[in-house]
Amino acid sequence: MKICNLDYLKSVTPGSNAFAIQVIKLFLQDTPIEIEKIKAGLTNSNYEEIYKNAHKIKPSVSMVGSPKEVYDTLLKINEFSKAEINMDQLKDLIHFFDTEISKIYIDLEESLKEME
Repeated sequence: MKICNLDYLKSVTPGSNAFAIQVIKLFLQDTPIEIEKIKAGLTNSNYEEIYKNAHKIKPSVSMVGSPKEVYDTLLKINEFSKAEINMDQLKDLIHFFDTEISKIYIDLEESLKEME
């Protein structure tokens, strides 16, 4: 069963998967780097780094049709790190997001194979 809903992404250029393929490839290439920066920010208690990188990937996570729960978790990470609040919850949110995004990578890689 698919995790991501790619309908919006595919609707941007009907009749061609070229744009969707490009977006997915960039997502798979860039997002892991940003998530590593988020985790490093957590390790170093650098909440500005967490915020900056969580904010940076928000559009991409939305664009690939991630489940609402995953996107909402990212929004909380963004909010908590910016305001430097609920630090006790931030670690759990980042861990959950990292776990779920790994599943999304697998889903998107399968979708990519189907579209190419």
